[in-house]
Amino acid sequence: MSRRTISLASLALLLVPASLAAQEDWRSVSTSRSYQGEEELRVDVRFGAGRLDIKPGPAGSLYKATLHYDPRGFRPVTEYHEGRLRVGLETERGTRVRTNKAGEVALALGPEVPITLDLEIGAAEADVELGGLRIRRVEVSTGASQTSLRFSRPNPEPLSVLQIEVGAAAFRAEGLGNANAERLSVDGGLGEVILDFSGEWQRDMTADIDMGLGALKLRVPEGIGVHVVKDGLLATFDSQGLIKRGDGYYSPDWDRASRRLTIRVDAALGSIDLQWVKPVTASLP
Repeated sequence: MSRRTISLASLALLLVPASLAAQEDWRSVSTSRSYQGEEELRVDVRFGAGRLDIKPGPAGSLYKATLHYDPRGFRPVTEYHEGRLRVGLETERGTRVRTNKAGEVALALGPEVPITLDLEIGAAEADVELGGLRIRRVEVSTGASQTSLRFSRPNPEPLSVLQIEVGAAAFRAEGLGNANAERLSVDGGLGEVILDFSGEWQRDMTADIDMGLGALKLRVPEGIGVHVVKDGLLATFDSQGLIKRGDGYYSPDWDRASRRLTIRVDAALGSIDLQWVKPVTASLP
């Protein structure tokens, strides 16, 4: 064994106890509530850094929140009052944060109650699965994060607002055809935005998309009628078989399609790429 190998092994032995000690300083808190006939659940999540997971919970539950955090710089927030839930990790004012990772938040939401969801995500990795939940309204704001939003099963509630604001981040939405949304609003910044419209369409949809310097990828199931109106002179647009007609581009089957998607894009720089995908009517994996 070389001296370099011995030195690296010795360094690893020194670092492991320090790492374990740091983890031992972290704390966990968990809170939950059963479904008791609530007419609506308003959920506000504020999360600065770390890992955020949101998914459906079991039948009979209203919510379950589990937070893992470093108490030397952060304070857990789990407050519920009369149908309103606040979850997140907050920094204490004037506190010097000793770690560069806020922690982990796992939130499970019950399938019986109609839900209004407001997410504010900073420099975090977020995985948000809303398939099968009764979602009435969603607002998502991300910073320098990597966020995945999925509707893997149809939403039984009409979704009045699906609003997404993306900063210098990567954002991916899958199964938007399952969202049961009449209108989608996306404000993109510097990152890559992927919008997949697969799913069981229950109504026509209009998507208003405002992109800055990022790349926009649109994945649309075959058989959905598409109308694209593009503003912005500098963004490249791969129309993938759409036909220029009047104010925009139309798919050849627009006039006879049973479900239609109108996309209004305002993009200054970057690229717009439309891709046709095979229809998916079953739940996404």
